[in-house]
This record gives sequence, C-alpha cells and structure tokens, in this order.
Amino acid sequence: MSSVPPSAPGSPVEPPSTERSAQPAAAADEAGLSSEARLCVLREMMDEAFFSLDAHGRIRELNTRAATLLGLPAAALLGQEPWRAWPELAGSVLHERLMAALTTREGGRFLAELPSRVWLEVNVRAVGDETWVLAADITRRQQAEDEVARTVERFRQLGERFQVALESAQMAVWETNLVTGHVFRSEAHDRLYGYPQPLEEWTHERFLASIHPEDRPAVEAQVAAISSGGVDAYASTFRTRWPDGTWHWLTSRATVLRDAAGEVVVVRGAILDITALKETEAALQEAVRTRDDFLSLASHELRTPLTSLRLQLQMLRRIADTTPGEPLGAVKVAAKLDTTERQLRRLGALVENLLDVSRIQTGKLDFQFSEGDLAAVVSDLVARFADEARQAGVILSARVDGPVHGRFDRLRMEQVVNNLLVNALRYGAGTPVRVSLTHEEGTTRLVVRDGGPGVPETDRERIFERFAQNHHASYKGGLGLGLYIVRQIVEAHGGRVHVEDAPGGGAAFVVDLPL
Repeated sequence: MSSVPPSAPGSPVEPPSTERSAQPAAAADEAGLSSEARLCVLREMMDEAFFSLDAHGRIRELNTRAATLLGLPAAALLGQEPWRAWPELAGSVLHERLMAALTTREGGRFLAELPSRVWLEVNVRAVGDETWVLAADITRRQQAEDEVARTVERFRQLGERFQVALESAQMAVWETNLVTGHVFRSEAHDRLYGYPQPLEEWTHERFLASIHPEDRPAVEAQVAAISSGGVDAYASTFRTRWPDGTWHWLTSRATVLRDAAGEVVVVRGAILDITALKETEAALQEAVRTRDDFLSLASHELRTPLTSLRLQLQMLRRIADTTPGEPLGAVKVAAKLDTTERQLRRLGALVENLLDVSRIQTGKLDFQFSEGDLAAVVSDLVARFADEARQAGVILSARVDGPVHGRFDRLRMEQVVNNLLVNALRYGAGTPVRVSLTHEEGTTRLVVRDGGPGVPETDRERIFERFAQNHHASYKGGLGLGLYIVRQIVEAHGGRVHVEDAPGGGAAFVVDLPL
C-alpha cells in the first residue's frame, strides 16, 4: 500500500478498503495502532482534501474531504479518473494540470476552480509511481480577495470620477500632516497656482509668496489663528500670481484636526478657482455702472430738446397772444418753427438710436436692400446739415464723386452719414467738417473729417462700443450709441469702419463699402 502525506488536517472518512473499515476500534485500541492505521486516521483529520492517482490517473486513495469536494462517495471514486467520475471536471484547470503532472512527473502548486464554484489551492507531488494531490478549500479567501479587488477597483473609479469632478470645477484638495510632515495634493492643485505639471514639492513659503500683497496679511492672520488654537475651520479668498505674471482668484476652505492636547495634527482643505466668477462679478458691476451712466446721459440728452421745444412753444404762444395778426410766415415765427423742427429731429434721432440698439441686441435690426446712388444720399444729408452747421459756426464742405451705384439700404446708410456728421459737429470743437465720397476698384470710401482733438489710438476701438464716450473731447454728452450703430450697419453691408488721424489734426472716420 502507498503512504499518505506526512501532515494535513481533515474530517471523518469513509475507509478506502473493506479490510481497513472492518478493523474494530476496540481491537485497535487493545493491540495498538499500526503505522498504516495511524496514517489513515491522520489523513481523515486533515482539513485539506487528499487523493492519490496511479500512473493512469485513477484514484487509489482519498479522504472524506476529497470525496465531499468531488461530490461522490469514496467507494464510487476509487479506481476512477476524477474527470470521468465527475464529467464537469473535464477540460478544467484541475484536469489539465493533473494530466501534465502525470505526464512530466513534475509537481507544482496552482489555483483551480471546481464546477461547483469552489476554489482550491492545489499542491501536486510525484511519489514513487503515484501522484499525490493535496487541495485546500480557499473559497472564502478567494471571495475575500475578489471583494477586495472589486472594492479597490470601485475606489479607483470613484477616485477617477472625483478627480474629473475636481478638474471640471477647477478645484483641488490638499492635506498637511504636521506630525509626519507629509503633504498631499490632488493633481489639479499645482495647476491652480499656474504650474502645468506638478512640482516636486509644495511649501508654505511658496504659497505665501504667490499671494497678492494686499491679500497676504489676512491669510497670514488666519494661519496664525490656527496655531494659537482659536480656529478649527476657516475660509479665505485671495489672489495668486501665476508664473506668467497673471493674477487669479482662489477661494480656500479648510478644517483643522487637533490631538487631545489641542495641538494641530492635520489641516485639510479644498481650493476653488473663482477667477471667472470674479470677472463676471466685475463685468456685472461695470454693466450696472454703465447702465446708471447711460440712464443719466439719456435723461439729460432727452431733456435738452424737450426743454427747448417747450420754450419754443411758449414763445410761439406769446407771439400769438401779443400779436394775434402775426402771419405764420413772419420772421420770428419761422425762426421758432425752424428751431422746433431741429429739436424734433434731434429727439427723433435719439429715440431711433435707442430703438436700434434694442433691435441689434435681439438680432432684429432689419435691412431693405435695393439699387441706389450712394452719392445722392451723401449729398442730400450734407445739404440737410448745412443750416445746423451754420448755426454752430462750423464750415461744412463736401466733395462727392458720383454717381456711385450699388445695392444698399438707403435709410440705414442715411443713418451712417447722419451719425458721423452729428459726431463731427459735436466733437470737432467748431472746426471745419469735410465730407468726401470716392469710388475706386470696387470699393467706395466715405470719409468724414473734423479738426477737433482727435481720438487717441488706445480708444479707437472702444469708441465703437455701446455707450462709449471720448473722454479726451471737450464736449461731454450724447448717448454713446451713434458710432456703435454705424459699425453695425456698415458691417451688415459687408464693409468696415475705423477712425484715424486727419491730415493737419483731428479725426477722420473712414467707411469702406464693397459697392
């Protein structure tokens, strides 16, 4: 008979042979156990499953634990190949590895899963002409390891999602352990301070050095309060200077963990980039300021023609009361009517500009394109402004090369010429205003020049924005909408408008149109 493994725990066994099972326990106790009997008892006491295979892979011996794992009585397994007694084993890892051991006579250790979902840690050894197999049930351990692996994977996925959330929110987390000196920073932390790649180390000194001088005292005071024991949580907002010289807004919230003696052990917190929020806040404040300035200007600009109209009407009424026979064509009456008409035109232009801005913002500024002569439009507008220029003491002249035929919106182009002339008369400081219209190589150029203070180069784009004013001009007033509307109309016609220095001083507003 072959021997058994030298050591292994087990459970009660069905004796492999009738001869052995027939041996009375009392007789064994009386005569004393033989070595072979002792090995049988030891084999049954093993927690591991044990079976031996002959050269043909048939089971020669096994303990109860092995029979239990294979799901058949020991008597049904003796003399059988395990994969024939239990066909589901055929082709499994256990089958393949045991066949390899039978062929090569080399032992080894491996993991195998039975069809019953039981995991085994198998140890195989060649002993004489037999192959011994010792298998421990590690199902619980394997399940625990699988659960650990699943948990690790879940935490990894959560970590990745958390990192994505932090980066999407432009946020980072950090923790400083004052006992170990270890500093943890999430991946986005250093990027919030302007470093594309994480630095090798991050120090408190580097942090303080990056803070705006105006914000640093408050931050340093909070740090001091932590050390003194008076603060267990804090929030601060500050500006930090990036390596490229730009300033960015950060807000930080942190909590403090202390030991039993009240000493700081750990400080952990989160940082959020609020630069966009601060810029939006500043833009909103600027918008409110612009709105207030606009309302103040609008009320003033609208009040001026209304006041003049009221005065003219009062004077006309006085003329009618004192000289009821005065004809409508009298010089005094005609002068008052002319003034009234100019103020009405001014009031109408102001209201129309306001309406146009509203239409532009909603995308409803309409255009009616048709064939026409732009030279006639310019000449007509210059003629209309002749009297107003004379009243203001301004010499208005024009050089119009015509005709200039093209497809454009006549009323909108009248607005362009009107707004440029109003602008020149208003800011030209009483200097001559010259208008020219030329056509060359498919491009029509309209230029309105004045001899005023001109427009500084830094303001030459800004004055075409809504509500913009030329702060360097002596005249203060207007809604700041005329040039904005000019640009919108010109660009809708496929053209371009800009301002440059006029020869001899002043400003020259140039409109290029593809007519």
